[in-house]
Amino acid sequence: GHRDGIYLEFVEQCIVSQNHSSANLRYGLHFMFSNHNRYHNNRFDKNGAGVAVMYSRHVDMHNNVFADNWGSAAYGLLLKDIYDSNITDNQFNRNTVGLYSEACNRIQVEGNTFKNNGWAVKIMANSMDNVFTHNNFLSNTFDIATNSRQNFNAFSQNYWNRYKGYDLDKDGIGDIPFHPVKLFSLLTEKNEPTLMLMRSIFVEIMDLAESYIPILTPATLIDAEPLMRINS
Repeated sequence: GHRDGIYLEFVEQCIVSQNHSSANLRYGLHFMFSNHNRYHNNRFDKNGAGVAVMYSRHVDMHNNVFADNWGSAAYGLLLKDIYDSNITDNQFNRNTVGLYSEACNRIQVEGNTFKNNGWAVKIMANSMDNVFTHNNFLSNTFDIATNSRQNFNAFSQNYWNRYKGYDLDKDGIGDIPFHPVKLFSLLTEKNEPTLMLMRSIFVEIMDLAESYIPILTPATLIDAEPLMRINS
């Protein structure tokens, strides 16, 4: 592998398609200050730090695979200062963090599958007006993590395999909201060594308390219409 498999800077109206970028020392794909570009049908796996997309607008990332990017600073896809973009129909599998968002606004995150990641999505409090809909969250250690009790993003009609609600009217949508942020994930954002307690009875008690007192986690970060079946 190379330092960065694909590196782009100050590129406009580019299409990156049908590539397999693997086992690079840093990023499988790294681009900055590049607007109106499309990244379709690529595979990025086993890279030292995953994929980084920074300081760009009107980015379209569709039908890509981000897989097996493990490490203390590894992400399937890292977004920083991205605006007015679409992240659709991608696969995020077995990454330390599937999707990381910092200072990103007005992004449509739709139809993606997050499976077997440490954290499926980490979204920082300075990311606003992003929409997460019709995504699948499957067997992640944490589905959503954030660094604040404030949230200015929308989560609607996603499938969460942890959802324990019911659907009495049989319309395919759960009748009670789902709270995807666990209290323990908030603690680990502020104090990472608490991860040592991950499988302890302490965490089980916290999760139980949270199920009865959801005011402990971000009140606005809920999926009010969770799907009962996987979105295909």
